[in-house]
Amino acid sequence: MLKKLLKKFGPRSLDSALNETKTIYIDRVRFTIKKLNPLDHLSGAKIMLQNYDIYKVGNTKEEAEQSSKKIKEHYIDIFMASVIHPVLSRDKDIPYTVYVGDIFNNWQLAEDLYMAIHEYTYGKKKT
Repeated sequence: MLKKLLKKFGPRSLDSALNETKTIYIDRVRFTIKKLNPLDHLSGAKIMLQNYDIYKVGNTKEEAEQSSKKIKEHYIDIFMASVIHPVLSRDKDIPYTVYVGDIFNNWQLAEDLYMAIHEYTYGKKKT
């Protein structure tokens, strides 16, 4: 009993703090995620800020397609960096893994997973 109390309220090792994970369920699918390293994803955040540039008057179809491709690559980078289970891969041919591009077949699941990763990393926004 004392071990359980110390484990819950006592000091913890640096390793356990750095490798902390969380299990979430999105659309009844279990994901195990870890926090993102914000410094690795600062450039990707700029892509998300430019999301509204797609809808500017005068933008060509090619510019809009290029911008949406950058956004998808940003999502893939976030998923690859944070999702521990199921094991994701960028290649369809790797056995025992899930191709990360297949997540976009269900856009709501992809969007909810992206938001859950950001909430876990940065905390929930206060409104």
